Amino acid sequence: MTDFILVDAQRCIACRTCEVASAQAHLPQGMLTKAAFLPRLNVYKSPQASAPAICRQCENAPCVGSCPTGALSLDKQLVRADASRCIGCKNCIVACPFGAISIEPSADSASAEILKCDLCSTREAGPACVEVCPTFALKLLRAGELTALKDKRAKETGHNAFLLHL
Repeated sequence: MTDFILVDAQRCIACRTCEVASAQAHLPQGMLTKAAFLPRLNVYKSPQASAPAICRQCENAPCVGSCPTGALSLDKQLVRADASRCIGCKNCIVACPFGAISIEPSADSASAEILKCDLCSTREAGPACVEVCPTFALKLLRAGELTALKDKRAKETGHNAFLLHL
């Protein structure tokens, strides 16, 4: 299992602070401009709920399988993007069931930048979006925590199913 960011749509107020933090965290010089506003997640809002679309770091990532050049790869922690290998075909965008990937053409048109959550892997403090969310709608869920949660829910569900049969 991989780490990923868990989103609580009930808490999200669509303030887009997470988008700004994500874009800021990926700037080498730290200067956020309109042209450089390239967040690794996008907040979507509907009358019923709002939430950011964030890469779930899938174990069997369809985006990785759809990439003809190997620009996306899966390691133990996350789905990694290598812009130098990206040809901008957008197969990954179509393959992602969560709408969590976008492609930004590079200035030289020879490659493209893959915009997807990388859990802010270069930040010691972890994902910037989790750090700044004012409503605590985002939480970094580690693989071990997810396994424990899955086991707990399986036990509860199995226990409840057993009681229903009595």
